[in-house]
Amino acid sequence: MAEKSFHRFSLSDEYDADCDESERGRAGQIYHVRGTSTGRGKTLTPIARYFCWRPSFVEGFNGHWRVDCFVKEHALAPKPLAIGQSLVQALMREQICLEPIWLSVHQSEEISGGAFGQVFEED
Repeated sequence: MAEKSFHRFSLSDEYDADCDESERGRAGQIYHVRGTSTGRGKTLTPIARYFCWRPSFVEGFNGHWRVDCFVKEHALAPKPLAIGQSLVQALMREQICLEPIWLSVHQSEEISGGAFGQVFEED
């Protein structure tokens, strides 16, 4: 079984990210961070999701990581390219992904969804 790990790291004073790592890829969320009024914690608002993998077809390209960052249309979200670039710098700093890396940034909003099976706990 492939080893997996999870951790949280900082992108800047205002943004943190988490990361689920597996042998084949990485995935996580980016959060806007705000201290609470009591000063005893912080509020994390999800503003983006990202996925990283190593494309298997690389003809004409060097082997590389591809990072797709999907930034929500949200008042607390920064410009998509800026947060994507901050994410890549943090992924390299944390040695989660190493160069070469291709970054692709998207702006998105969830349109709809639904549960399949028992997703929610019963009260």
